[in-house]
Amino acid sequence: MELKSLKQSDREWNGASSTSDEHYPSIYIEGKSLDELGVGNPKVGTEMTMVSTVRVSSISARSDGSRSISLEVLEASLGPKDPPMDKAAIIFPNG
Repeated sequence: MELKSLKQSDREWNGASSTSDEHYPSIYIEGKSLDELGVGNPKVGTEMTMVSTVRVSSISARSDGSRSISLEVLEASLGPKDPPMDKAAIIFPNG
């Protein structure tokens, strides 16, 4: 499964004038769920990789073309961001 960037500009996010600000959707994990992931206390700004199984809990489509979806996270794994895959090392494992 290929990961896709969800970055949006300020204009895309709320129709405001263009700026260099970036916006991303977010999820909030707390308490027992956070403990279950076992990530400790990472610093703000730390990039991590999350793999999850989700369930669609609601969908909204408006006449102006705007759409949204709400997801329930059923299972997840969270860990350090993996370095880019070295495809040559896979094809030629002995260097």
